[in-house]
Amino acid sequence: MPQRRGDPGRTAMLLLAVVLAATGCGNRAQVGSAPMPEASPKERVTVDPAPGAGPALACGQPFQPQAPGVLTLTGRFPAIAAAGAGSVTGTVEVTSRVAVRGVVLPRADVFLVRDGRVVTTPMAQDAMAIRWDLTPGRTERLPADATLVACDPGGARLPPGTYQLYARVVITPDDGAGVTSFGGPWPLEVR
Repeated sequence: MPQRRGDPGRTAMLLLAVVLAATGCGNRAQVGSAPMPEASPKERVTVDPAPGAGPALACGQPFQPQAPGVLTLTGRFPAIAAAGAGSVTGTVEVTSRVAVRGVVLPRADVFLVRDGRVVTTPMAQDAMAIRWDLTPGRTERLPADATLVACDPGGARLPPGTYQLYARVVITPDDGAGVTSFGGPWPLEVR
């Protein structure tokens, strides 16, 4: 039986293809890494870019987010992470100024930038997309993890220093092209 436009199975497969193509080099994050020291989360709000694929996330390449669009991403992450930790965990809140109906991966993509260059890429997600029906002003929350392992071929843990944390959320609407949204930067001190 041929699939109709808007078929949830087809939409989920398209979303998966977009995410796999956009994530760039793989990460070597360790599961069950050491817990992070307590740090008070800081809420910072950033408006995301316009619809489209957005800037490429290639390891070591410059990163500059696009101009604001219809979604606002609010990140809640610790301000400090232990240098020996494998990752940082937080939450990304997504609020839309317009109605958006479609599917999204169950976790926000998070990556780190230092001196204007991508130093970690989003962790791979092997999960089914979830359906969102955002109305103007409605907020959805996604858990998010940022690896603290460099994306370069050496794959070493990040050295101490100040990094900029960014989040990316890709919504694939029922009809139309995907909407890629970025939030950040939010400072992260690795000690």
